[in-house]
Amino acid sequence: MAIATCRLRSYALPLVRPWVAALTTITARHGMLIAVTDGDGMTGWGDCAPLPSSGEAGHGRAFDALKTAAAQMPGSEIDAIDLETVLIPEARWAVETALLDLASRRSGLPLHRALGAGKVKSIAVNAALGLLDEGCIGRAKAALASGFAIAKIKVGVDSVEAERLHLCELAAATDGKLRLRLDANRAWTEREAERFLGGIGHLPIDGVEEPLSSPSLASLARLQRAVMFALAIDESLSEFGTDALFANQVVRRLVVKPSRIGGLGPTLRLAKQAKAAGVEVVITSVVESAIGVTAAAHLAAALGGDIAHGLATSSWLAEDIAPTPVLAEGRLALPGGAGLGIFPQGETA
Repeated sequence: MAIATCRLRSYALPLVRPWVAALTTITARHGMLIAVTDGDGMTGWGDCAPLPSSGEAGHGRAFDALKTAAAQMPGSEIDAIDLETVLIPEARWAVETALLDLASRRSGLPLHRALGAGKVKSIAVNAALGLLDEGCIGRAKAALASGFAIAKIKVGVDSVEAERLHLCELAAATDGKLRLRLDANRAWTEREAERFLGGIGHLPIDGVEEPLSSPSLASLARLQRAVMFALAIDESLSEFGTDALFANQVVRRLVVKPSRIGGLGPTLRLAKQAKAAGVEVVITSVVESAIGVTAAAHLAAALGGDIAHGLATSSWLAEDIAPTPVLAEGRLALPGGAGLGIFPQGETA
């Protein structure tokens, strides 16, 4: 079946409150959807939402790459599209998602089934609490009451001592029942990281992501050996490469943004490598639209296991472009139906 048309649809979604990401703070999420339609009028959707830290120039490069791909695909057979010609990862993720959404809709299968998973109704997710600020304890209590077992918190903004004390207060306020997944966004020197990690071992820590401002394989490995919980890397993966990382058993967890990896296929291959090396994989989003989050959720389901993924971010949006993923008891429900199972408001397929 050939592609008949490709359409693009930009969006700017306001946030309920500012989201603090690596190197930037955002108040709205900008992205571009691609719709790929076949000769029967069936459509697949993908979301291109560059990382907020990429700035205006990075967004422009990704959107230009998506526009180029959209202009070239009409008339091509669906299975003949060379994704490697889409050079920007976020654009490649959007194109691949749209093509797989379309293909799985045509086959009548949910996307995660098309990716090789069994029948999966939901995946475990962590609550996204934002900064470790004055309101964090209240948000943590609300997350626990909503059924979340794990909550992700941004640290590395205040002093090591102040944040350790605040985490102790938070753990006490939630009776130690909420496991804490901390993201330092490369905030600390090795000595600061040692002080912080050494002072939280008695707390219900699920893991700590990107602790070092200037990480090396050796320094991360030293820190990992010193603690019982998982250390994780995200942006450092591109610096170290998978071969060196897995060969040296540096950390116990990868936090993966599929759009940054460049697609569902590449992320599945990375996850297979990680599993063989004994490394966990957490799929995460950075407040993408419901189209992007749902695609990532299907991908997470295809990985198997029951680790909590970082996909409960839609509540940060004041409005969305498609039906918001449903959360209950710390799990994100996968939509019923073929493909992604959803499409944007105002569209019929």
